[in-house]
Amino acid sequence: MKQKQIKAPTHEVFHVVGDGENARWTKIGVAWAHKDKEGLNLAVNYSPLVNGRTVVRKIKPATEASK
Repeated sequence: MKQKQIKAPTHEVFHVVGDGENARWTKIGVAWAHKDKEGLNLAVNYSPLVNGRTVVRKIKPATEASK
């Protein structure tokens, strides 16, 4: 039986309150890009109850994220 390979998420999902330097970003889940690159599947672990916006960002490699 062939095992299904689980792929790492390609994006992180955040709830953002506020703007600019005062914005508060809370990671609420992850996302995987569709094979055709036309959409995303989201896995959200937290559903915010306050006003704000949902932002999906590509995950950067650890070496790039530390810059």
